[in-house]
Amino acid sequence: MKKRLGILITTAILAVSFVASGCGSAGSSSKYESATEFAAEESYETYGSDSLYDNSAPMLEESKAVEAPEETQVSDNSRKLITTLNISAETEDLDEVLSNVQAKVKELGGYIESSNIYNGSRYSGKVIKRDASLTIRIPAQNLDSFVETVTDDTNITNKSTSVEDVTLKYVDIESRKNALKAEEKRLLEIVDSAETVEDIITVENRLSEVRYEIESIESQLRTYDNKVNYSTVYLDLTEVKEYTPVAEKGPFQRMGEGFISSVRSVADAILEFFVWLVIHIPQIILLIIAAVIIVLVVKRISASAKKKRIQRMQQVNMYQQMPYGGVQNPQQMTAEQTYNGNTAGNNQSGNTQ
Repeated sequence: MKKRLGILITTAILAVSFVASGCGSAGSSSKYESATEFAAEESYETYGSDSLYDNSAPMLEESKAVEAPEETQVSDNSRKLITTLNISAETEDLDEVLSNVQAKVKELGGYIESSNIYNGSRYSGKVIKRDASLTIRIPAQNLDSFVETVTDDTNITNKSTSVEDVTLKYVDIESRKNALKAEEKRLLEIVDSAETVEDIITVENRLSEVRYEIESIESQLRTYDNKVNYSTVYLDLTEVKEYTPVAEKGPFQRMGEGFISSVRSVADAILEFFVWLVIHIPQIILLIIAAVIIVLVVKRISASAKKKRIQRMQQVNMYQQMPYGGVQNPQQMTAEQTYNGNTAGNNQSGNTQ
């Protein structure tokens, strides 16, 4: 008897599980009937007893009453829409705009999810001081008011909006949750009627699985609710000295603005040069001292070489001005001395004779 009761409980659990799955996904009675037949046939084939199938009929019929609520009709007012807005804007005073944005977000009941501020640089002739990137969550009903504030305080260069309709996903997940809730209620009733420890463990295992699925689904629903109730705004701010023109202008106006922009660029370049010069004065002084020393050494070496070259030229000129027999030509001098010596020797020998 206890064995048959355990089989009945197992069959009832399978039936309730299939019923909950069928109602959550499609909500049709045909899936429920096929699940019930599957559970009954499995039990019948395993134990080969017609009486067992007949005894389980009352409990299965009772489990048919456990049905998930039907899907509700979705109206336009209850649609689940997730709005995401991307804004790129320029400002002449980043600190002031950030202060205004923070005050407006607080006033509208939103919050800043993340904020990053970067140091500036020079790009395309414009001096870009700083950049800021913010991720802001604003109540959906107050989004237009926030965008109006940003438009008044900055020069918007790019804006894009995307809206995702998650109504059907939300309804499907909610239906699945209701089906699991109904299954949880039925499993609690089965636990109360179980007589053996094995039956209780089997039911509680399934009950734990159902509760885990319910918690996971509730987490998904909370995430959707947060995204629907609070729109996401990605705001990129750039601090500049002059705004980027939005409307197309005539040739004379463009020439005038271009000339003014060139003058400003030259003035900015001169200013940046003086700033660089003041910053690097110590290095410049060292370079000047080193350059002076190098020039003095080179001049001294050049003067010494020039002096030696002049001395050599004077010696050459002096040798060239000397009379014949001098040291102008050592080879000729040696030949003449040899000739004179030979002549003197011959004369001396003649006198002796």
